[in-house]
This record gives sequence, structure tokens and C-alpha cells, in this order.
Amino acid sequence: MAEKDRVFIFHIFRRDGTSLFLNPFGSPGKIVGGLERSEVEGRYGMEPRVEALTMFRNELYRQIEVGVKNWLSDVRFIPKFLISALAFVVVYFFMSFVVRDPLPVIDEIAIGLGAGVAVFFLQSRRDISSKAATKKRLDLRVIVDRITFLESDFVNQVEAALHRNETSSIEDVVKQIVEPARQELGEDVREEAAQFIRALESRFDFKKLQREERMLKRVMSRSPVELNKNFARLVESKKYDFPLYAVYKSFKKTVANQK
Repeated sequence: MAEKDRVFIFHIFRRDGTSLFLNPFGSPGKIVGGLERSEVEGRYGMEPRVEALTMFRNELYRQIEVGVKNWLSDVRFIPKFLISALAFVVVYFFMSFVVRDPLPVIDEIAIGLGAGVAVFFLQSRRDISSKAATKKRLDLRVIVDRITFLESDFVNQVEAALHRNETSSIEDVVKQIVEPARQELGEDVREEAAQFIRALESRFDFKKLQREERMLKRVMSRSPVELNKNFARLVESKKYDFPLYAVYKSFKKTVANQK
């Protein structure tokens, strides 16, 4: 049996007490294979509240439901398609030779297609409640229930940097984005750091912030007064999570330089 890859789920405590969970699966479509092929471990800095962990597990359960439906659609598509095609052919020939109507061919094709589509969706509904689907859901839920969270020096470092950014001035946060400082990372946490960066990129569309970052660089080269005038409202509106983006830029620079 091939050794499973070790992947991390991160719990990040914001300064206002809210929890941010980052997982490597990205979307419900990837969660089935991700859970089955990986050894999943949780990491935290400040210990998460029980209700936060419960809500996160419930969210993973919801993603499992969607993921299992996607999995069934993939593995059962060809059999369902063939059975639906057979239903179309049977209904088409039945209507052609048994039922006489004034519009040959057109009615037969329409009714045959309707029968094929109906058979396809009936099979899909049956598959969702099948033994295979039920077993897949239960197996994945067991994997989720076995995930344990351990304290991590790396996540403590992330939370400390994030909390500093959340209480810093606009100028300081922007400087962290435009001129990110490297973080000191030990050899033992480099894989955590690399996965943390990938999880952030999967969760947030940071590409949208790259345009803002280019604007910030131009403004920074002029004056802090202009920076406040142009970006104070943008930062305070929380449309973009600049404190978290600054943390991302800093750790991404560190991980990139250590490759």
C-alpha cells in the first residue's frame, strides 16, 4: 500500500476572536480523493473553541455530500448513459412500429429523448441512496472525525504576524504588502508553511489584489498622504483582507526563497 501524503488543515484565530479554517481540498469536487489519499492533520496556534471545530466539521460533512454526488456522476456516467440510450431506442422503435401518428419520426424522437432523460435522472436519484454512496459518505465522515488538531509553532507565528497587521496603521500594512519582510522558519515547519500558502491561494482570489498592489506601489513612491487619501477607505471597508494578504506576501516570500 502506497504511503499517504500528509496534509494540514489550519485554524487561524483572528484578533477579533473569529476563526479562519484553511484546508487543502479547495472545493467539494476534490474532497473525496483528498481525504482518501491523504493523512490529514490539524494545526492551530491559539486553541480553537469547540463550537468553531464543530461548525468546521459540519462544513466538511456538507462538502462530502456534494463531493460524493460528483464522484457518483463520474463513475456512473457511462453506465447511466448507455441505459438511457437503450431506453431511447426501445421507446423510439415502439412508437415507430406500434403507435401510428400523423407526424412520423418527430414525435418518436421527442418521446424517446424524454424517456432517455427521465431514465438518466431516475438512475441518478437511485445512485444517491445506493449502498455504495452510503458507504462512501460514512467512510469519509469517519476520516473527518479522526482529524486531530495540535498546537503549531508555525501557526503561532502566523497569528502573531496577522494580529500585528490587524492593529497596525494603513501605512505599515501596505509596506508589508509592497515590501514583505522574510520570516524566520525552522526546517521542521517548512512543509507546513508551503501548504499554508497553497491553502490561502486556494481559499482567496489574491489575483484580484495584485492590481491593487501595483497601485499601492505607485502611491507609496509618492507620499503617505496620498496613500491615506486613496486607500484608507478601501482598507477600512474590508472589501479586501489586507492584513491577511500582508501575512501571505511575507510567508510566500520566505517559502519561495527557501526552495
